[in-house]
Amino acid sequence: MENKKLVKRFVMTSTFAGAFLAAPVIGEAALGDQTLKQGITHQDVQELQSLLKNKGFFNYHETTTYFGPVTKKAVMDFQRVNGLVVDGIVGKNTYSKLLEKSYQEGPSPAKPSVSESKQPVTTHPEKVLKLNSTGKEVKLLQEDLKLLGFFTFYKTTEFYGTITTEAVRKFQISQKLKVTGVADANTIDRIKKQAEIKKNPTTPAPSQTTPSPSTPDTVQLKFGSKGPEVIQLQTRLKNLGYFKYSLITDYFGTITEESVEKFQRANGLAVTGVVTTAVLNKMTEVEKKQGQQPVTTRNQITISVIANASELMGIPYQWGGTTTKGFDCSGFIQYVFAKEGISLPRTTAQMWNSTTPVSQPEVGDLVFFETYTKGPSHLGIYIGNNQFVHSGSSTGVTVSNLNLPYWQNIYLGAKRVNY
Repeated sequence: MENKKLVKRFVMTSTFAGAFLAAPVIGEAALGDQTLKQGITHQDVQELQSLLKNKGFFNYHETTTYFGPVTKKAVMDFQRVNGLVVDGIVGKNTYSKLLEKSYQEGPSPAKPSVSESKQPVTTHPEKVLKLNSTGKEVKLLQEDLKLLGFFTFYKTTEFYGTITTEAVRKFQISQKLKVTGVADANTIDRIKKQAEIKKNPTTPAPSQTTPSPSTPDTVQLKFGSKGPEVIQLQTRLKNLGYFKYSLITDYFGTITEESVEKFQRANGLAVTGVVTTAVLNKMTEVEKKQGQQPVTTRNQITISVIANASELMGIPYQWGGTTTKGFDCSGFIQYVFAKEGISLPRTTAQMWNSTTPVSQPEVGDLVFFETYTKGPSHLGIYIGNNQFVHSGSSTGVTVSNLNLPYWQNIYLGAKRVNY
């Protein structure tokens, strides 16, 4: 009898142990075992950010375990470049593409490919330009990219922001270069050569291996597009009198489409509602003609302030920061307004005291919050649709929703800058 009990106990113990050993160990779960999206906190998020950082898409100064708006934007940029569904959610298809060999890894140096072994080795004196770079070299780069139809911001600056990064990526895609968004020596050299050809039509045409990056009917933006390029498109159309909606957004919807159609109709272009290189070139031409009589209304200044703010998306937070190396909340506000010649005091409390209260915020108004201390200690710029742009301590420069419970619970009110 006891022998039967022992056998039965042995069988049950062995079965349980086998099932236990066969079950997956949670601590050993690898990236790809679960879908990641905004709001999740998990160790996999840090691994995801590292992969995106290696591929040139995640530009925050450190990786974290939190999937926030900065991570979502990096994922969307990666999806857009790689022809995936742009939803900011990391599922099976996005994982597969992320785990492919990184652009930065390149071929093994011991066994270079035949095509690469034939490439001449050249040195370039230019320095590498990337996100947050500043200086005259950045402005020259933007001017060349604008000439080639890739840089769509309404003016060139000396700051390498997200719009410049996206312009460089588009150029790299057109030239079959490594798509990093970083203007390395090879990319800069190729941009300069293409721009020179554009400036001097008599220059012999490039060989088939270096085709012209775009044609007049290349589609740049269309219904459903999202991102900072849409903000700039709406800003330009509003300046020209075609975009009548009160709010500037980052989404290309029916109102934007109708505005584009009005512009096309007024300027003798095919009325499609789609923004091509030809449309952007015509907009630049019309802007230059109207530039002889610049508009300096309050609305114009507000649009320019928001446009300047959008170019700084992704800049990291830095306590006491007032430059593009890093901003605190008030340093960011002071910087973007100063770009339009508007002087604001340095601290959040001083800005609260020097502005005019309003019952409901309008585009361009400042929204204030009470965070770590009593009274106003954080602020941002209201950009419409219950959203505001600000420099958050955990996100850097980003866009947040005013209706979220966190912001509603600490919201103090809105005030208007006097200009």
